[in-house]
Formats: sequence, structure tokens, C-alpha cells
Amino acid sequence: MMLISVFLAVGVKVIFHACGAKDDGSFMHCHDAENTVMYIGIGMAVLSLAGIFIKNKAVSVILSCLSAAAAVAAALIPQTIIKMCMMDTMRCHSVMRPVVIVTCAVFAVCAVMNIILNIRSKD
Repeated sequence: MMLISVFLAVGVKVIFHACGAKDDGSFMHCHDAENTVMYIGIGMAVLSLAGIFIKNKAVSVILSCLSAAAAVAAALIPQTIIKMCMMDTMRCHSVMRPVVIVTCAVFAVCAVMNIILNIRSKD
């Protein structure tokens, strides 16, 4: 889960970033969505890192629940929570949003699997 969250946080700024600056140097709303997803990705990485070192089952389940909720929030940021560019053909709609949604879905599935495994474990 740690690698997925780092991929999200770094990738949204480097690989599958939103639209660039306008001609006047200002940014569109999709830039705000990009930054918000990056911050949530960093938070997800911190939660994942904490989950690696904490051996208490109840705390681990809580951290995984928070991580899954953060993944859902990050997936909803582009266009649902923060409106993006007007045209669907722009980079924020055609590249950033789909990759963010898929990455967050994979992360959420991993978090739910971690919850199930922690609850079922005999330790």
C-alpha cells in the first residue's frame, strides 16, 4: 500500500499531472485538484508507513479504514469535489482523472484486504 500511495503522490505531479499554466502564468482549477490529490496521497503514505510499524491489530484496522476513506476521497477530488477544465479532451480529464481513480481503487481494495486479514488473524 505504501508504494501505491507514493506512486499517487509523486505521479500526480510528475507523470499524470493536470493541465499546465495558462498563457498569463495562472493555473486552472485542475491544478488545485492535482495538489489536493498529492496531499491526500502523502497522507495515505504516512498512514501506510504507520501501519507497517504498529503491530496492534485494532490500530492497524483503524489505520486501514482511514487509508481506504482517504483513497475514496482522493478518487472523488478530480471533477466531483473540485471542478476541472471545461473540455473533456484536456489532460486533466483524459489522463489525470482516470489514473487517479484507478490508483485509488487499487489502494482501497488493498486497504480492505488488509482490514479483512487483520480481523481474521489469530494473533
